[in-house]
Amino acid sequence: MQRTEQSRSRWPGVLALFALVGAGVWLWRGREAPAEATEVDDAELRRASEASRAIDLDALGKSRLVIDPRRAERASIAGTVRDQKGAAIAGAMVCARAHSEKLASADTRRATCTSSEKDGHYQLDGLFGVNHGVTASARGFIADTYHRGEGVARRTSVELRPGAAVADIDIVLEGGGVELRGVVKDLSGGLIEGAQVMSNMALGFTGADGNFSLWVRPGEGWVSADADGYAPGWESGAVPGHFFEVYLTPESVLVGKVVRVADGTPVEGARVTAESGGDGWNQAAAITDAGGNFRLDGLRPGPYKPKAEADDAFGLADEQAILGLGETSESITIKAHPAFFIEGKVVITGEGGDQACDQAWVTLEDKANARKEWASPESDGTVRVRGLLPGEFTVEINCQGFISPEHAPKVKLVDKSVAGQRWEVTRGLAIRGVVVDASGKPVPRVSVSASPKPDPSQPRAHQTGTWGGDTDAQGKFEMAGLLPGEYQISLNVWEPPRATPAKPIPATLTKGKDLEGLRLELPATGEVKGSVRDAKGNPIPRANVSMHDGVHWQNTAAGDDGSFSFPFVAAGEYRLTARRGWGDEMRAPGTSDDDVQGEKVTVREGGVEEVKLVVERSDGRISGVVRDADGGPLADAFIEATRESDSATQASGQAVRSGRWGSFWQTPELTDPDGRFALEDLQEGKHTLRAHRKGGGEAILEHVELGGDVVLTIAEAGRMSGTVTLVGGGAPEEFTVSLRDDATGFSRTDHFFRTSGAWTLAELPAGKFKVRVNAGSGTAEVEAAMTAGQDTSGVRVELAPKVTVRGKVVNLEGQPVPGLRVSVSAEGGGASFSFGGGDDEKLNITDAAGRYEVEHAPTGKVRVMVMPRNWDDEDYGWTFLPTFVAATGEAVEIPPIKVSKKRVKQDQAAGDFGYSLKQSEPGADPLARRSIVAVVRPGSAAAAGGMKIGDEIVSVDGQDVTGGNSYLLGSLTEVLEGTVVNFGLAGGGTLQIAAGKRP
Repeated sequence: MQRTEQSRSRWPGVLALFALVGAGVWLWRGREAPAEATEVDDAELRRASEASRAIDLDALGKSRLVIDPRRAERASIAGTVRDQKGAAIAGAMVCARAHSEKLASADTRRATCTSSEKDGHYQLDGLFGVNHGVTASARGFIADTYHRGEGVARRTSVELRPGAAVADIDIVLEGGGVELRGVVKDLSGGLIEGAQVMSNMALGFTGADGNFSLWVRPGEGWVSADADGYAPGWESGAVPGHFFEVYLTPESVLVGKVVRVADGTPVEGARVTAESGGDGWNQAAAITDAGGNFRLDGLRPGPYKPKAEADDAFGLADEQAILGLGETSESITIKAHPAFFIEGKVVITGEGGDQACDQAWVTLEDKANARKEWASPESDGTVRVRGLLPGEFTVEINCQGFISPEHAPKVKLVDKSVAGQRWEVTRGLAIRGVVVDASGKPVPRVSVSASPKPDPSQPRAHQTGTWGGDTDAQGKFEMAGLLPGEYQISLNVWEPPRATPAKPIPATLTKGKDLEGLRLELPATGEVKGSVRDAKGNPIPRANVSMHDGVHWQNTAAGDDGSFSFPFVAAGEYRLTARRGWGDEMRAPGTSDDDVQGEKVTVREGGVEEVKLVVERSDGRISGVVRDADGGPLADAFIEATRESDSATQASGQAVRSGRWGSFWQTPELTDPDGRFALEDLQEGKHTLRAHRKGGGEAILEHVELGGDVVLTIAEAGRMSGTVTLVGGGAPEEFTVSLRDDATGFSRTDHFFRTSGAWTLAELPAGKFKVRVNAGSGTAEVEAAMTAGQDTSGVRVELAPKVTVRGKVVNLEGQPVPGLRVSVSAEGGGASFSFGGGDDEKLNITDAAGRYEVEHAPTGKVRVMVMPRNWDDEDYGWTFLPTFVAATGEAVEIPPIKVSKKRVKQDQAAGDFGYSLKQSEPGADPLARRSIVAVVRPGSAAAAGGMKIGDEIVSVDGQDVTGGNSYLLGSLTEVLEGTVVNFGLAGGGTLQIAAGKRP
């Protein structure tokens, strides 16, 4: 474990941004890279790099020049800010933010801002010569970003080169902005001056009092803030209607050095990032200096593993650094091993000549070694992926608005880097049109998507689709890069939520002809508004309110006064419910979690309906103290409370497990210098409390009543270590170890590289862990117990080789189902397929006989996922099922997988039976799952049909739903109201129950 030392100040002050600015040169790129691949000798490249940082390798016909923008001359951007009528806007805040992997996060985290003059003119100087996003905001207007072009040609970035002065970057702002107000504080409640605050396109800074004001589009807002010496923080809420309070955590910092494993010399120019091994979120990156030194700041406390990537080197720290609150690590040495790069260019071919694609993703996957990397191109279409190890890489290319190749040539790395790759995409057909409301008025900001309708006779045929192009101010849209065929068009409006057609709209593209003038109409709507309050009339601020009718779903946030509004709701009958955060539905006074919550409302076209949601009080309080194992107070422990459900369906310990991921959305609560804490605004009921130090250790206390004053004792953390071996001897070159305690939900993950199979994870709480190991050569799982404060060593994991899984997908009648995608993954592991052209021959898609083949699949207990290629498939949905894959040779045939055809169409609401099943206990064998009835709602169809608590469902309409077949139960019982379903019970009885109306 990398030990940490406490930084001098618990509440760090302002830190100066560090940048290496020196004399630089700009050499224009030479001729285009040749079509064929060119190998670049690694040693020759290193010698050339050492001789001159500005050498033009392209002149040698090998590779393009890579410029360090920190050493080059700075650039500038100028333009005007105007309203929609062309009038100048004075005093607008205009900001530019750099986007480049050539820069450290310290160089890109803070935007460069200025105010527009009386004539609307602005100028931003001192910018790096890389791509920038430019935004503007002003009082009374909706903040927006600079953009140019229409449809798929729309671009929002400004390409800068060192020394360039780019003018005419003009921004037009739309009226109707509302004010978003808030404050930024540290965890002690101190105000933070000069914090950078962002929401959508608006950007601003806090004043001396920590307050900020932004002008944005009305709706639900998401605010992020960061300041020197702190990790980023965020909060969401209604705009207007909510006063945002963003709390920042003192930053943790990783420092170290990257050296070559052969001779210990420093590696300059390597990009260092930190992989989080817990529930943290990291955006930090650093570029090593001439001495190989790096500094990763702005991190939230937790476990991190720094990784270094360069043209000729790759390295990973031996062990995670466990960073506590406000701590800086001791210097970590990353030993960099020889590595290579792959460089290529994404080129659009066709009439009019070739041109670069600047809106693309390139994915490189070495399936044999379980390695996957992706990158986006620069403005000239060039992609350079660094720090690659030898292997054979499949290539997947996605260029926005163009047709990707079905099979791109593989790239093999042996002992040299590869440059000069040419990845071609082609122009396709387009669908263009306009989205209007029921009165014919154009609607902007509608997400328009097209997915291909599958052809059962060609289940593995090349398909194209588009995802999420938004309509412009005139309601126009363009979806390009499509092959001829049948498509289904879907519409979505997220902010503010708005009713869209209940099912996809069909469209046909014929060869050589675009589809023009498509008019898509949104349904006529009414409005629903209301409030969330407790029985005494006190508002419930920031409640998440949902409404649905089984087909249409909308969500919004209530303001601080409890009020909410859904302005665009299709006619029909809906149920509205409220949640605090992302927990269970808030209950009406005197009800339980097994009761139907919320209120129903009928919406009429053009009407306005009001709904009052009355819920249990949320003014509860729990206080206490957190101590260490010796009884001393802990002043750096985070506290979280999760209400325990009283539902009969709940498995033991559910509150602490769900509370782990839900804490991401909560305002952090930290103990004071005496270890004391007080949790306010808690919901009615018992709570599970979790105290944890981000540096390691936790305490869990269940069934805490409101008003209690409790003691949580964090036991000493321990360490677990072991070895990973291959069958027959030896160790994998790299592997991932994942630990999980099913009872508490605690998990930790780490990646190891060239450790001869040795691994260690520090600062672990006591528990019973599943130790899962995944490597390119195999997978395995063992169990190991941890005792508080003790080391557990000698955990030996022998990997079972991966295999090719073959099988067949059939419907309930046993007939083959073509055109479904199949993946196989270990429990808690990643899937064994990619979504795009990297599937080689698409063998993991079922053919006409329902057959599939999945390579590099894990063995043992696995999870199989079966899904349609088309997201809007009318016949089949997603299927997840457990099964067992035996390690019996290179290829394994598993039994046929049954999938149930949808019994309810997309524009139909399913009926309701009114029963719920008992959740499986944590760690239970999914192959032995039992479907035991835990709740039968009074007056429901299930109650009328004779279903009782304790009944075990073993079949539905004659289909076995026990054990490994239990996944079928959900799809078989999702039926229309009035549909009769036969429930077979353990012991031989059968209940015939007709689905009732949704409550």
